[in-house]
Amino acid sequence: MELNKIIIGTMRLPNRETAVQLIRKAIDYGFNYLDTAPLYRLQSATENSEAWVGEALKAGDYRERALVSIKCGTGNGGMKVGEKFEQEKGFGVRTAEDFAKVFQQSLDRLGLSQVDYYHLWVCHTMEQYEEAFKPGGWYEGFLKEKAAGRVRHLGITTHADSNTIINYLKSGHFETVTLPLNITNLTRMEAVKYASEHGIKVIAMNPLGGGFLASNERLKELALRYLMALDNVHLLIGFTSEAEVDYAKWIEETSRQNPMSPEAILEEANQIIGSSEPRCTGCGYCLPCPQKLEVGGILGYYNLYKFLNIESAKNQFNEIQWDVRYKLKNCTSCGLCESRCPNQLPVRQILKHAREILY
Repeated sequence: MELNKIIIGTMRLPNRETAVQLIRKAIDYGFNYLDTAPLYRLQSATENSEAWVGEALKAGDYRERALVSIKCGTGNGGMKVGEKFEQEKGFGVRTAEDFAKVFQQSLDRLGLSQVDYYHLWVCHTMEQYEEAFKPGGWYEGFLKEKAAGRVRHLGITTHADSNTIINYLKSGHFETVTLPLNITNLTRMEAVKYASEHGIKVIAMNPLGGGFLASNERLKELALRYLMALDNVHLLIGFTSEAEVDYAKWIEETSRQNPMSPEAILEEANQIIGSSEPRCTGCGYCLPCPQKLEVGGILGYYNLYKFLNIESAKNQFNEIQWDVRYKLKNCTSCGLCESRCPNQLPVRQILKHAREILY
């Protein structure tokens, strides 16, 4: 089964009932690849993204029409190798035995006997990558499951820079690579080119820049159309409602009927944004913050106000100062978020500027 151009992200599913409805609608539309992970929407062993995906696939022939991708990694969710094994989250998986436990946990949550794709997850550094391929490590755990017929394909999910990603791909281990890619984040295009030249499918995560690009209707449309126009690139959209699934289907159909060139799309988008400054995408890998700040959420308000001149974003930010997660005044500039940022942004500088503007 070939991957559809648009595929289903499950990181932002709101609840079980909505998840089941929108996943089935998406599969009915032909969006046939499901991306999930142990940590996504994790509330308990029975309430999480994997469990909700499993329920959606129980009815009719939905399982036969879908490719299921799961993942775990050697990392700690940021830039370091996990110091401890966190089975429930899928972090710190450094031995074949650890891998077997997380893999079985995912199958149990999904209610499946096998999956189609497995990804080396949150692999942002060569240290995390090399840890996976040590004797008796992550990769050996994967090979055992593949030999048993419980998984068929291997991919990698990363926020690393282009050169590092290309080094990963040169190993010949991976059939897919999931990386951040959108009209305001094209820093990994060399890796995209390498993957395309070597028959490795590219899955674009953060197609809307963590929601930033969705704040302007035309910009949202252009962002999705741009990725639709790129060969060998598949859009990973984190759906939250059936209306978003309908919108994605409209984008797919109209992009096919009236294609635009990537160059024309970028030109129009840049005219709307009017800035090339680095922006937080809200991926969440910088957390937890010692001050309990929701860094991505704070910078989401900042992005809307600064780059798109949405005045209400500043007002809303100040209205929620009762919530300690958004009290940017509590930031001590410790730099922990910056050290974890997979996009290597100057987070402390951005937060300082956000504090000056939003208050």
